[in-house]
Amino acid sequence: MEKLVKCEYWKEYLGLNGWVMFCSAGAYAKVFSQDEAKKIGCTEQQRTTCLKIMEGNLGFGVVPEIEKVKECSPKSN
Repeated sequence: MEKLVKCEYWKEYLGLNGWVMFCSAGAYAKVFSQDEAKKIGCTEQQRTTCLKIMEGNLGFGVVPEIEKVKECSPKSN
């Protein structure tokens, strides 16, 4: 069977009660920078799709957290 999500962190296997599909990055509370997430295709839209698949398959789901861009403010003297 072809994987539903093309991602190195997406896991699928046939268990005793059917298919199990989940995001291993989310399962292990991985935090990506915005650049890392963009590079691997972990966009907001893709995370929503992955979450829907997991919720439909397992009843719940977790996706990786994406770090917010830190704003640099000039030092005031």
